[in-house]
Amino acid sequence: MVSLTFFLSTSIYAQEKQDYQIPTPEGASIFAEFTDELPAVINYFTKQSEQQIIDFYQSKYGQAISSEMKKGRLTLHFNYVDKDLRVIISVQGNSQQVDILLQ
Repeated sequence: MVSLTFFLSTSIYAQEKQDYQIPTPEGASIFAEFTDELPAVINYFTKQSEQQIIDFYQSKYGQAISSEMKKGRLTLHFNYVDKDLRVIISVQGNSQQVDILLQ
């Protein structure tokens, strides 16, 4: 009975874990990625322009439902599988830093 209980509890736990696939543009240099549960986070640097990044995510998720520029960072909100996908773009030297949060 103990082994059956262990099997059932580990099976339920395995089903709860999910890998949230968050796309990144070609050439992105990922420095943090935590996508096996919510909130899912991915952070990367890219040489692409702000507009190229915006176009990339709009091609994946459609038109952003809102955008805001604050303290030099552009934040875009997308609706993805009934969750908020936030894309934050900021200039870091001669690259763009992109921080994505899915919650």
